[in-house]
Amino acid sequence: MKKFILLAVAMISLSVMAQNVVQQPFSVRYIDESKLYTQYVVAQQYNQLQTKLHTDFQAAEKKKRDQIETFYNQIVKKNKNGQYKSQKALEADQTKLEQMQQSAQKEMEAMQKQMEQQLNQEAQKLANEIDLFLADYAVRNGYDAILRKEASMFINPKWDVTDEVAEGLNARYNAAHAPEAKGEPEVDSHPTNSNDTTSTAK
Repeated sequence: MKKFILLAVAMISLSVMAQNVVQQPFSVRYIDESKLYTQYVVAQQYNQLQTKLHTDFQAAEKKKRDQIETFYNQIVKKNKNGQYKSQKALEADQTKLEQMQQSAQKEMEAMQKQMEQQLNQEAQKLANEIDLFLADYAVRNGYDAILRKEASMFINPKWDVTDEVAEGLNARYNAAHAPEAKGEPEVDSHPTNSNDTTSTAK
């Protein structure tokens, strides 16, 4: 009899728990990641870094190409004008040209690899910062899930929290980079003018 009572109580408890689960709605929100990346200051800095690195790479590549082209034109001109005193002298410059091409290729490959590594590290760091913030944001607001718009077929726009998330991320960034947060003295926005000769004394 006692076992039957305990079993009945357990079944009732499970039934109540099941009803509570059914009654509690599954709360979901979403972010537009492409939009978030245009609003979050750290994402903006990443985009600026990406642009700078690509610009620097293209400039370095052009410089190498121009140097090789200039030397090639010199060889052609010297050969045309009969300035090479021997075949050996011509071949020496041709060998130097090949070495320049090989060296430039290695340097550009190394530069590209370094650029990709830096961008990958910064991109991963940025993604981790956003993910950590979203996890905390979801808990604080009682959300069961925050989805990415890009990974779904359709989500009602009323569940979009992109602007709120971007505002929170920027607020956290500004707080972390404020002068007092870094231990720097605050700058007086109204300094005393040492040249002010005004006096109240008569």
